Amino acid sequence: MHDHPSPLSERKHKQNQRALLALALHEFPTHLQRRTLGWQITTGEALERAITDLVIAGLLFREGETMLPTLPARHFDWLELP
Repeated sequence: MHDHPSPLSERKHKQNQRALLALALHEFPTHLQRRTLGWQITTGEALERAITDLVIAGLLFREGETMLPTLPARHFDWLELP
């Protein structure tokens, strides 16, 4: 039997992804370092899950411990600006 995440944990996971992507977009072109994200977003498995899901979705580029928002993420952010 598989454990299904609770709605509360899924909501928190979405919040972590939003916070991570927003920070990456705000800090661009500065590279985010995973070791500094713990106090800004979350830590441990929750942070790794957020990073992994954003990479899979094509919104975050990761090389080792360094991350940047992808071109599609930056373009969408640009579209949202007034």
